[in-house]
Amino acid sequence: MISILYIVLILILLNKNSFFNIKGINKFEIITALFIHLIAGAALYFIYTKYYSERYTADIFKYYDDSLVLYDSFFSNPLDFFRIILGLDFDKQYFLNNYFIEMNHWDTSYKNSLMNGSRMVIKINAILNIIGLKSYIFNMLTFIFISFLGKFLIIKSIIQKFNLKYPKLFFWSITLIPTIALWSSGILKEPLIILSFGLILHTMIGKRIANWLNLSLLILGLGIIFKVKFYVFICFFPALISFVISNNFKFKPIKVIPLVCLILFISIGLLTNIEDSYNPLYILANKQNDFIRLAEIFDAGSSFKMTPIQPNLISLIKSIPNGLINGFLRPFPTDIHKLIHLFPLIENLVIYGIIAILIYKLNILKVKLEIEMQNIILNSIFFVTILFVITGISTPVIGALVRYKVPGLIFIIITINLLYDVLKKNSTQ
Repeated sequence: MISILYIVLILILLNKNSFFNIKGINKFEIITALFIHLIAGAALYFIYTKYYSERYTADIFKYYDDSLVLYDSFFSNPLDFFRIILGLDFDKQYFLNNYFIEMNHWDTSYKNSLMNGSRMVIKINAILNIIGLKSYIFNMLTFIFISFLGKFLIIKSIIQKFNLKYPKLFFWSITLIPTIALWSSGILKEPLIILSFGLILHTMIGKRIANWLNLSLLILGLGIIFKVKFYVFICFFPALISFVISNNFKFKPIKVIPLVCLILFISIGLLTNIEDSYNPLYILANKQNDFIRLAEIFDAGSSFKMTPIQPNLISLIKSIPNGLINGFLRPFPTDIHKLIHLFPLIENLVIYGIIAILIYKLNILKVKLEIEMQNIILNSIFFVTILFVITGISTPVIGALVRYKVPGLIFIIITINLLYDVLKKNSTQ
């Protein structure tokens, strides 16, 4: 009953609140898009209950199940609950013995507490459990709405900034891409990451608001990415710096990006000398090792062979070509062992085909992109490339690889729509 009331309240909010008005998109389409996400959430639940015999191995349940330990502590020892939520659990042994030992995902061997995104998701679920009376569906609906809000902010920001000729196309391309819709509709980290990107784009290129609020939302967005998926933050930050430099100093991004790349490699090289738990190459190597080991233990049917990397810069550079191939091109036809893996294969063929056609036609028309559009497109590609290389290096399982690419896929869709918009505007002149 509480979940039904929750959906009704969300629908009322979407229908009545002026914030959810977008030029060229009516309220019926917005509500329809929400229902598509609800269907995607149900599909994701079905997939994980059908294909995973052990619940603790299913990603959509792991944060929720761990959060039940904190939920129980709220009633047995409220002080402990708030100390954990606020990060004041300084007596590590006490909290380990009484709470954390019962969780499967609170700690990760190679991550320090600052970089452990699982804890934040577990805490959010614990709070939602109290509000929603320990209802999994309530928590899932919240994460779906978080994801939907993030996409809405992205869509609204891009449409407002560039006055898109075909806003409906952009809206539905973000909404209907199966990979994005599916993996952003469960109790996972992806909805939080999408919300973060929505906040960042809304504050940086969307309609300007009060400076202090603008800055606060930007910090919030970056902070969530940092806490939830540190590697995404590492991939995104260079592109963000490049965007800011190009935007504020009117430098061409094609000149700024190589400089940022050089600084990035130098920084990574210097960071190899610090403590392992803060060393990005150590974290990357261990993440890959964990994935390879788990794929072997659970005999993952969608796994593929991957050469282990070492926590040094030379090994990283050598692995970049394989990372590019895995990140941009997988799944290959030979990787398809489940129906769910067919969709990303088709998506890749369609997306890269569309990009090739757009570039060809823009070249024929000799269209030159405005500097602001160059900035967002080239830095989107910059971010996507780094993200796909990192995921392509570290993730030897098709299902996980596809999911980890979701943030990058959103920026690819943004790029396609911007290029298409430029093409149409120039072809009609």
